[in-house]
Amino acid sequence: MTVRNFEDVLAINIGAAAGHAAVGKIAKTSYDKLVAFGNVTSYSMQQLLHACPRKFAIKKLRAHLGGNERKSNTTFAFGHAVGAGVAVFDQTQDLRAAIWAAFLAWDIDLLEEETKGTRKTGKSFHEAVWALYAWRQFANEETDLEDYDVVQVEASLVVDFEDGHYYVAHVDEMLRNKYTGMLRVKENKTTGLITVDPAMYSNSDQGLSYTLIADSYEAAEFEVWYTIYSSATQTWYQHKFVKSASKRAEWIQDQLLQHQQVEQYAELKFFPKRGGSCMQFMRRCEEYETCDISFKRAFGIEFSELPKCAGVDDIRAIEHVDTVVTLSEVVARQRARIGRTADSLPVSSTVAAATSFQESENQDDQSNYFFPEFP
Repeated sequence: MTVRNFEDVLAINIGAAAGHAAVGKIAKTSYDKLVAFGNVTSYSMQQLLHACPRKFAIKKLRAHLGGNERKSNTTFAFGHAVGAGVAVFDQTQDLRAAIWAAFLAWDIDLLEEETKGTRKTGKSFHEAVWALYAWRQFANEETDLEDYDVVQVEASLVVDFEDGHYYVAHVDEMLRNKYTGMLRVKENKTTGLITVDPAMYSNSDQGLSYTLIADSYEAAEFEVWYTIYSSATQTWYQHKFVKSASKRAEWIQDQLLQHQQVEQYAELKFFPKRGGSCMQFMRRCEEYETCDISFKRAFGIEFSELPKCAGVDDIRAIEHVDTVVTLSEVVARQRARIGRTADSLPVSSTVAAATSFQESENQDDQSNYFFPEFP
C-alpha cells in the first residue's frame, strides 16, 4: 500500500504490513519463562553465569517468582529497532518497510534520546532511521549482500543435550549464497564504541552456538557475518568469520562442562559471587549487598527446586521453535560423514556421545578427521 497522507496511515492493516512479522519474532516477551527453568540456558544466560554465578542463580530464582521486571531503555530500543529494520531491508530491499519495522520495534517514548551528562550518544529513533539509510548505502557499496538470499529471519534453535539440559539460540538472519550454496549467519549489532575490533566477536560463544544450526542445514562449514553500527561515529562496520566443524566439538564440550558446573553449584547450595561484576557499565549491580542472603530465605526455595524443562514441548509452549537438535543426532551426522553407519554409534548416553567427540579430537589430525571439510 502506498502511504500518501495520514488517512492512508490509519487504513494500514498493521498485521499485514511489511516488517510486522519480523518484529513479532524479535520481541521476546516470554523470555522470563525460559529463564525460570533451572536447566535451560542461552547465550545471555551463560554470559551471566561466567560473569557471576550467584547473579545467574538469583536471576533464575527471580524469574520463577515473577520478579524480573523487564526494563527497556534507549540503548535496548535503539538496538532492537536497528536490528529489526536491517533484517527487513535485507529481505525486501525496501527502506520504507525497514523503517516501519524499526518503528514497531521501538518500545519506549518515540522522542526519547540517550544522553551521558550533556552529551548525546547518538541513540534515538530518528538516529535509528538514519542508521537504516546508512545501511542501505553500506550494503550496496561495501558488502556482497546481493549474492545472498535471506533464508530466515530470527531463526530459533533448541539443543537437547540429552543430559537434562537445554540450550536456546536465536539468530538474526540466515543467508545462503545464490551461487555456491554456502550458509551464512548474520548478526546485526549496535555499539557506542568508536572502533570495532574483530576480537570483540571472533571467538564469541554466540557465534559458536550457531554451528548447531549450520549442522541442521547439513553444512560442514559456514560463515558468521557481524554487521555493527557505531552510534558514536554513525558508521557501519563488518567482520566475517568462517566456522569449521571442529569448532562444533569445542562448543559442545564446553556446554557439557558448564552443565556439570551448574549441577555442582546446585548440589552444594553455593553459587560463587564474582566481585569484578559488582560494578558494570559505571553502575552497581542491582543485587549488590543483598546477594549474601541465602536463597531459601530470600526466595523460599533453593536453586535445585526450580522447575525443570521436561522436554522441547515445554519450550514450544513458551515460544516458537524452528529447529530442534539433539546431541546424538549431531554425533551421528559427523560419524556418517566419515563412513561409519549410524548403527555403530553409541548413543545410549550423553557421556558416550561426548566421549566420541573427545576421541575424535585426540586423533593425530585433530578433529579434521571427524569433521571433514567440504568444498
